Amino acid sequence: MIKINLLPHTKKVQVSNTEKQVVLCLGLLFGTCLIFLVLILWSGGKVKELERQIEAEQNLRQILLSQVRRINELEKKMEQTGSNLEAIRQIRAIQQLPIRYVESLVQVMPEQSLWFESLNLNREGTLEIQGVALDNQTFAGYVDRLRESGYIRAVSTQRTSRRQVMNQDLVEFDFRIKAGPFLEHEQESSH
Repeated sequence: MIKINLLPHTKKVQVSNTEKQVVLCLGLLFGTCLIFLVLILWSGGKVKELERQIEAEQNLRQILLSQVRRINELEKKMEQTGSNLEAIRQIRAIQQLPIRYVESLVQVMPEQSLWFESLNLNREGTLEIQGVALDNQTFAGYVDRLRESGYIRAVSTQRTSRRQVMNQDLVEFDFRIKAGPFLEHEQESSH
C-alpha cells in the first residue's frame, strides 16, 4: 500500500542571516565572557597564592634577620673574648718578666764578692741597684756579664766610690739597668 500525502508541506521557517549573526554574536559574547570569567578567577587564585608566598617569605625574612642579629651579637662577644684572651696572654707573658730580670741579676752575680743593699724596679722596667763589691774588677766584670744577658737592655753606672766596712776597703756602687728582653731591631742596631 502506498500512502500519498496530499497535505501541503509545511515550510520550514527560514532564519534570516541577521538572526543567525545575532545568535552567533551572542554566543561569541557569552563564550568570551565565560573565558574572561575563568581567566579572572584563575588569576585571582594566582594572586592569592602569590600573596601567601610573599607573606611566608616576609615571615622567613624576619626570622632570618633575628638570627643574623643574634649571630652579629655572638661575633661581637667572640671578638671581645678574643681580645680579652690576648690581653690575658700579654699580661701572663709580662707577669713573669720582673722575676726574669732579678734572676738575670742573680745568675751572673759573683758569690761572696758582691752584695746588693737596695734594689728598686719601676713600671718602665728600670732597676736601680745599690750595693758593695770587693773591688772595681769584680764590679766591672759583673756589669759586663749583665750586658750579655737576654733580659738586660742597658746598664749605666751612676757612681762608684770607696767605702770602709769592718776595716775592709770596699767599692760602693750605684747603677741603673734597663730591663726587658732584647727586641730583634735592638740587637741589630747594637752590632
